[in-house]
Order: sequence, then structure tokens, then C-alpha cells
Amino acid sequence: MTEVTTVPEVRVPFASVAALRDLPTPRSPLEFLELEQRVQALASQESDTLLGYHLVRAHEDVDFVQEAVRAARAQYATPLIHKGGRVLTVLLPGGTRYLVKTPYLRPAPPRQAGRKRRRRGLGGAGCYPVLEALGIRDRVSPATRSELALYAVQAGSYQEALVLLSAQGLNVDASTLLRVAQSTAQADVALRDAALERARAVPLGTDGPLAGLRVRISVDGGRVRTRCPHRGRKTQKGRHRFETPWREPRVLVLDILDDQGRTDPLRLPLYDVLLDDADATMALLSGYLRLLGAAHAREIVFIADGADWIWERLDGVRQAAQIPPERWVEVIDFYHAAEHLHHTVQPLWPKSQAAACAGFYEGLRHDLRNEVDGVDQVIASLEARARKRRTKKIATAIQYFEKHRQRMAYVDLDRRQLPVGSGAVESAVRRIINLRFKAPGTFWDPQTVEDLMHLRAAFKAGRWQEVIQRVLTGQYELPSFKPLSQAQIRALLPLDPEEATAAVDQANPVPDTPF
Repeated sequence: MTEVTTVPEVRVPFASVAALRDLPTPRSPLEFLELEQRVQALASQESDTLLGYHLVRAHEDVDFVQEAVRAARAQYATPLIHKGGRVLTVLLPGGTRYLVKTPYLRPAPPRQAGRKRRRRGLGGAGCYPVLEALGIRDRVSPATRSELALYAVQAGSYQEALVLLSAQGLNVDASTLLRVAQSTAQADVALRDAALERARAVPLGTDGPLAGLRVRISVDGGRVRTRCPHRGRKTQKGRHRFETPWREPRVLVLDILDDQGRTDPLRLPLYDVLLDDADATMALLSGYLRLLGAAHAREIVFIADGADWIWERLDGVRQAAQIPPERWVEVIDFYHAAEHLHHTVQPLWPKSQAAACAGFYEGLRHDLRNEVDGVDQVIASLEARARKRRTKKIATAIQYFEKHRQRMAYVDLDRRQLPVGSGAVESAVRRIINLRFKAPGTFWDPQTVEDLMHLRAAFKAGRWQEVIQRVLTGQYELPSFKPLSQAQIRALLPLDPEEATAAVDQANPVPDTPF
């Protein structure tokens, strides 16, 4: 028989709010500030009281409790033993740690000879079915989980996040903050990987969220410093020595273009990050393209810099996603091509002739961008300027332009109203990685930083609620690219000063003048 949980009696919520009306009316800014803070704190406490009241009612519903227990047993491969009620605390959004006695189930130990061994499994020793049926895991409510995980990746550091949360009444330590954020990220990544694996295994559908749209895809790498401790003897202070190698997180950006080739401001982009090798990154991309039905898109333009790890694997990505070649356009970012040209031209002149060097470079850059046969003109000019001591360097540059000749048809791209810059992914790398995880003197555990970057990518793309809904429901809903209203976009996208020119940066990247 299922045990029904009992909890302490809950008082009637909002009983003390009316008492604030009898307080003296403030007569100064500081008095009004003090009143605001008291009202806000009391409102948070009263809202937690109301949530606790409904938590009690859920445990008093015998049918709900029994159904939660049955659902939990159906999810486990091994039988679960009902161990009665256990008392634990649940952190609510207003900062109240609510004490509740809730059913606890534990897997039945295997029958084996010898001494009994008590070891927790990889997923813990058991489960709390009623709490999990309400989305309460890690001893935090769903809204509390969202707040903790969001501030962990939105703030500039753990300490800043704790201060901001404390101002809202949520007093937690850094270990709790990180534990909740990581469990949220890992749950979402597991759902994503399962959905991508299914998309690779089943035949391609006849439709998808990207059907009929103009899509831009960009991939680029950032830099983050990781911490790898040494095993063995500790230092005199009792610490393990460690190394801090640089790792390359690879950022994937998928956004929608309008008919003029600019970023559609009413459709949310899709960001994701992977701290893994090139093969895993491109497998992630091909999985997304299959999952989202990119084969039925009106046009797909892939823009990136000249990194070989991208272009060597790109044809396999297109084939795996079954995208017709006539709808697939590959582009070398013009500003990276111009930068490559600049590094080639600069050594051809001594420093005393910097003006002549700048004029020669500007002429080549103009031809590359505005002439139909711009690549051929650049190659011919470089061959004409070749000298014996620079022959090898110029030959390498010529190979680069010949290799990517078809990806530098910028005049044709203008005619088709397609972008020529990878400003979207450059901006994403800066906002997702550099502004949070690349601080001086900061070293990260590889798994931790990958989890947090995944969450921050969803936040920066305006898809935070999608992550929380997936984690709570255990179901991976396809990302939506339907147009939203301006008010909805403002509510979803972050509103800090760094975002003020993000759309302009993505659509019209303007590089610094090399000379």
C-alpha cells in the first residue's frame, strides 16, 4: 500500500500582506526604498507559502501519489522497493527551504552471496516519485532551477550570480548553483543527443521547421583555458599540480535570412557549443540539419573562415543531411579572405613603403570584392609581385585562393542577395564564450565549461524556456523558427548593453582597417 505523505500544516497565504497598508506612508526616497524592499521580501515569502500549500495538497492526493509511484517503477529496469516517507527540503523561488515528507523508492538490491555492500548507483540510490512528477529534482522547484541555472551562465562569475540571487531572496552556495546548472545542462544535452541519433537513424521526413526558408549556417572555434590536474604526489600545501591547456570550443550558429539576405529579426537563431574534435562538431551539425528538415529549405548558405577542418568535412555533412547541391552555397567569409590577403601582401614591401603597400592591398581587396573575376585578378597580381625571397609565401597564398575559388564569388552572392560575412558566428563566439569563460586567470574543468556553454548558448539565442521545458518534460521538442512579434523578441532575448548592436554586427560586420 502506498504511503500518503504528511507535512506540517500550512497557514493561509497572504494573511500578512494587508498589515503593510497600516505602515506610515513614506516621505523620502530612502523610506520608500525601505518599504519597497519589505514588500518585495514579504511577497516572496507569501508566494512560497502558497506554493507550499499546493505541495501539501499534491501529497494528500492519493490517486496522484499512486500514479507517480507507478510511473517511477515503469521507468526503472529493476524493481523498486517503497521505503516509506523521507523528510527533505525543497528550495522554492522566494528562497524558502520547505520541509516535506515524501515517498522514497529504492532499487531492490541484487541477490548475491557474501557480505552485503551498500553502494550508490550512477544515478543515485533511488528516487522521489511525487516530487519528480512535479518537476522537483536536485531539491529545487522548477522555477528555482531555471533561476539558478540562468544566473550561473548569465552573470560574469559565480560570485556575481550569488549576489544577484541573494537580492531576490535565493541564498545558495556556489556548489549548489553549479550542481543545479550542470544537471540542467546534462539533462538537455542527453535529450538533444537522443533526438539527433533518432534523426540519423530514421528516413528523412517530408517537411521540417526549416522548410521553405533561407538558412545561414556558420561554424567557428573559440578559446578557453581548461584545468587538468596531475596525479601523484601533492605539493607542500596539499594540492595537486595541474596544467592549463587551451581548448577550442566550436560554436554552431543557424539563423534565418530574409529576402534581402539579412538576418530575419523576427525569427530566433539556434546556437550550440561543443568542446570536442572536428568530427564530433560536424556530426552535431549534420544531425541538426536532418532533425530540422534542412533538405526542404529554399536555400542554405554555409559561411566560415578558411579553416581546413571545416571544409574537409563539409561535403559529408551535406550528403548526410540529403541537401540537394543546387540549394547549397559555400562561402569563404570575405573579411577572413581579405585578412589572409593582407598577411600575404605586407611582407612584399619594406616598412618605409607602407603607403605603397596599403594602396596595393586596397586595390586587390576591391577587385576581390567587386569584380566578377576578382579571384583571378588577385592571383595574377600576386604572381606578378613574386620575388625570390617571398616565392614560397606567395605560392601558399595562391594555393589558398585557388582552393577556395568557387567560394569567393562575392559579386554573384550580391546578385543572389546572400551574405558574404560570418559576423553571426563571430558575434556568437564573443558573447557566448569570451565574455563569460575567457577571463584572465580562469581555468575550467572541461565537462563543467562545456555544460555551462551549452546553457549560455541557449540563453543568448533566446531559447531558455525551450531548455527548461525539455528538462522538465523529458521530451525534446523541435526548435521553432516561426516569426515572433517584436514584443516577444524583446521578452526572449537578453537586454544587456552588449546586445544593443548584435543584430547590426551579425548582418553587417565591419572589420578594422589593416593599415
